[in-house]
Amino acid sequence: MNFHLILIVLASFFMLACSSQEIKEDNDELEETGPAPLLDIDEKVELDVVWRRTLGFGVGELNYRLKPAVSGDVVFMADYNGELSALQLATGDEIWSLSFDHKISSGVVVSAADVYIVTQDGVLHSIAKDSGEITWSQQLSSESIAPAVADREQVYVRTIDGHLTAFDRKTGKQNWTYEAVLPVLTVHGTAAPVLMHNLVISGFANGKLIALDRELGIPRWNKRLAIPEGRSELERLVDLDGTPIVEDGIVYATAYHGKLAAIGFDGKTRWETALSSYFGPILGLGNLYITRDDDHVQAYDQINGASVWSQNSLQGRFLTQPVKHGRYIIVADFEGYIHVLSQVDGEILGRLSVRPKPLHMTFPNQPEMHNWRPLRGKDFGIRSVMQSTSEGLLAYTNTGELLLLQLETEEN
Repeated sequence: MNFHLILIVLASFFMLACSSQEIKEDNDELEETGPAPLLDIDEKVELDVVWRRTLGFGVGELNYRLKPAVSGDVVFMADYNGELSALQLATGDEIWSLSFDHKISSGVVVSAADVYIVTQDGVLHSIAKDSGEITWSQQLSSESIAPAVADREQVYVRTIDGHLTAFDRKTGKQNWTYEAVLPVLTVHGTAAPVLMHNLVISGFANGKLIALDRELGIPRWNKRLAIPEGRSELERLVDLDGTPIVEDGIVYATAYHGKLAAIGFDGKTRWETALSSYFGPILGLGNLYITRDDDHVQAYDQINGASVWSQNSLQGRFLTQPVKHGRYIIVADFEGYIHVLSQVDGEILGRLSVRPKPLHMTFPNQPEMHNWRPLRGKDFGIRSVMQSTSEGLLAYTNTGELLLLQLETEEN
């Protein structure tokens, strides 16, 4: 084993140790205080399940956030246990599926002709979108748990060891790689890179947002969004785990124990405000919507970063990153509830539990009463980011179910 590989193994060990410690502390805190009870709401929006399909066993309590990807009328979903599926968006019917020998650690990204996923052994796979055939596979420096991003020429992948690497989209050949210096301990999460003009931009666990030249892979600018402070390594965590968002030449990014900032194409900060979040923001109605690390859903003015509203009644429910769907902001929680919020003032307008119901299983030579068995597993929540589509809202549960939901309002 060479020295470089030893460093990677040690880094991975520390990252996983940090992740386990942080999740344990979060769970201990939840046991002490308990999640916020769900308050009665004046329901103005109804959520209906169009279809639900079990794709595998899900991620359970592991901190992976696999996300569906949509292209036209097809949805692509990777299950953690190694199954990649292409489904009809409107019905959930299978078009094709592909099995891997290793677990899948990153969600799907779709380009013009291909889809890309990364397996847990640190291999990037390119798969033909129409047929499900593997076109090429390329070994990475370590595991990746964030979706890649692709343009016409290259695929860009962030790995947990601090590398951002560009591969030729057609051949899989590595064109360049950039390595950031990481702290000893990090949150077990990775921001997906985003593209802006000739730059590929990504957050790193050292608290920096770095813009690289797409062609050359050299830094054009970097901004520190968080400064390590505190006595312990846990207090000094400053990861940028939320994927930034780009609009009109401005990139908006968040940091854990850091800031929400708006940064221009030239690398100059337009504004910034104190914030701690595991997630990136989303945009709508001139606002930025964010799930803070205390599970407050908050809206900030896109122009100056001023607070617009805050929804605090879901504190302690381990919320997902928000998603904008139509006129609404939607989040899910650790118990499998999906909450519909108003973009205007954050009022909760609707709610649905998508916890799986007991399965009917038939066993030979057994009385009928013995054929009912509850679905095994304890984690019925939702950790993955939901996906807004033309047919409705896609949600992937920790038990491996993919659901398509539609919203019905009082006006309909």
